[in-house]
Amino acid sequence: MIKFNTTILIILILVITSCSNLDSLKQSYKNFLPPSPDRTYIVQPGDSVWSIALNFNLDAELLILNNHLEKPYIIYPNQELHLSGALAQNSSKKVSLPIEWHHPLGGNSKLAIKDESWLIFKEPKGAPIHSIHSGKVVVSGPDIPGYGNLVMISHPDGYLSLYAHCDKIFVERGDDVGKGAMIAQLGNSEAAYPMLRFQLRKNGKPIRAEKLNSFF
Repeated sequence: MIKFNTTILIILILVITSCSNLDSLKQSYKNFLPPSPDRTYIVQPGDSVWSIALNFNLDAELLILNNHLEKPYIIYPNQELHLSGALAQNSSKKVSLPIEWHHPLGGNSKLAIKDESWLIFKEPKGAPIHSIHSGKVVVSGPDIPGYGNLVMISHPDGYLSLYAHCDKIFVERGDDVGKGAMIAQLGNSEAAYPMLRFQLRKNGKPIRAEKLNSFF
């Protein structure tokens, strides 16, 4: 009987002491769930609008609009962001002409690895990297952990291109770039060897790698 009461007491102590951490545990769990219509997210240290959009496969522009953010779109730890509606919904039925893309390495490189949603090219360090189409630079530098020196460009019709692990970068956030413009040099920042890890997104969602083969 004494052993039983001791066990119950220990359980009660553990429950009581864990209550103070319950809210943070619940929020951490919520942050890893996929977005639902009424989801919110609590900003963590090091987050940016673009890193949150990448992690949740959201359209960053709609994320900005939903939360009434103003340039330069600075967010703060513990700030609550609304994710509802951030997944792009293209209600218009307008027909767009097919886009002719420029190869990110000029078309002379060979694809080394095809990941689920990434094209990975192995080329010598310093090889020029080109913008696949005209657009506006929204990320330039080591702003998002895991991507090294990253260039991210917003293109027409909801497209977003990512160029990860660059060495030198020749564009800054806010710059307008033309199709085929040299934006960076291939490097190995946060990578085991010199590479270009490239991704194309449409309305916040990555385009599968096998479909990217037909783009260039």
